[in-house]
Amino acid sequence: MRISSGKARIVIFLALVGLGRWQTAAAEAAQEQAAPATVDLCGTPAQVGERWGTVNRQAIENAVERYLTKAKTEKLSQETLIERAQPFVEIVKRVAPHWIEESRAIARAAGLDADLYLSFLANSPRGIGFHECTSYAVSREFTRDNAILFHKNRDNVDCEQAAYVLASSVSGVNKFIAQTNASSINCSMMVNDQGLAGSADYPARLTRKGDPHALLPEPAEPRFRGMMNDFLLRHIAERAADCRQALNIIQDFSDRGYYAGGTVNGTHWLFVDRTGTILEVSSNARHVVSKIHTQKVYFSRMDGSPAATRLRQATEPIDFHLFHNVSRDPSICLASSISAMTVEIDPQHPDVLSCAWISLPAKGLAFPVFTGVRKTPRCLVSGDLYQTGKGLKTEKSQWEMLERQAHADKQQLASKIAPLLTADRTAEAMDLLDTWTETTANAQLAILTGLGPQ
Repeated sequence: MRISSGKARIVIFLALVGLGRWQTAAAEAAQEQAAPATVDLCGTPAQVGERWGTVNRQAIENAVERYLTKAKTEKLSQETLIERAQPFVEIVKRVAPHWIEESRAIARAAGLDADLYLSFLANSPRGIGFHECTSYAVSREFTRDNAILFHKNRDNVDCEQAAYVLASSVSGVNKFIAQTNASSINCSMMVNDQGLAGSADYPARLTRKGDPHALLPEPAEPRFRGMMNDFLLRHIAERAADCRQALNIIQDFSDRGYYAGGTVNGTHWLFVDRTGTILEVSSNARHVVSKIHTQKVYFSRMDGSPAATRLRQATEPIDFHLFHNVSRDPSICLASSISAMTVEIDPQHPDVLSCAWISLPAKGLAFPVFTGVRKTPRCLVSGDLYQTGKGLKTEKSQWEMLERQAHADKQQLASKIAPLLTADRTAEAMDLLDTWTETTANAQLAILTGLGPQ
């Protein structure tokens, strides 16, 4: 029986990996193309912005052009767009002024007017689309080795997707990994160096008033000016250490009138922290309600789906692979599922050994990124991985085999790094993480590129 060259490449790669030769296999698989560059988003707001704007210039131009085209159809001038953004800008100046410096640097690098780009950040999330995302978690008493796990499938309109590691030089700002549109540095889902993972979703449950299990805040009049949830989640990533602090920030924004829910007027949040706490939050322009979940499986939506049922009916402790693999079940992985992130939170060393597995789009091969790395593979930041992955129709079992081998190697690496951290050899540990992350990204990207359009 003949197999395709793409499948043959995967089989050969897996054979090498199965012999404990992931690093060698990675180097060999990457020989056919230059190693993907990394992007350093560690530094001052101006440095971060300049690097983001340079790498993602085309995606930013595309997004701003769509934004201006929509404004033109609604007969809105650029001056009006800038004026409407002022409540957002004033809030940012109070709570995260470094974003202003960062966004102006992005605009300069992308060749755009800074005030216009700020208006894009403030106004465009209201018109992205109203898709229902799926976030889920499992109580750690039901996971193998009491692992702390979090996942989100993001559903939205098709546009360039990016993931990144950001470590700002601004005092008091947490380092974090997040996923977003390539046109702006905000968050659809994230994990930070404090061991807090979270997502901000379209509030499906807010509209299901007949659902007896729905977590619903009291009704409130919508507020159309202020900060949308993608930037609020970034603020939480930067400032919160656990579920309690995340909830306090959401409540504070609601009390101060900072939160702008627009027409939808609400957000459904999920947070998991290093203690294993699972927190659901629903908020609108004035009210916030929350609930800590202790049941075996929690799904933000599609609670009766085959994906949720598969986890709920598992008789053995749920390991990383089962938890992650259900994210590709057709019941929750849709044509609109443009990205996904599975997070393993390390309770002992969340700043170094927590790991985000990033899929762009959600159906694609997951790329592992540790919180301890100092640079992000360029293919994740630039949207190249998303563009490559969209055209692939490889069976999910092929991705699962590759991920199983990568995860085994990741576990071995973590076991080597933990003693280095105990011995205060953090720099050495981070060097190993940077090398492993880039080498693994090399190997995986080489395989995806070799498969080509299908």
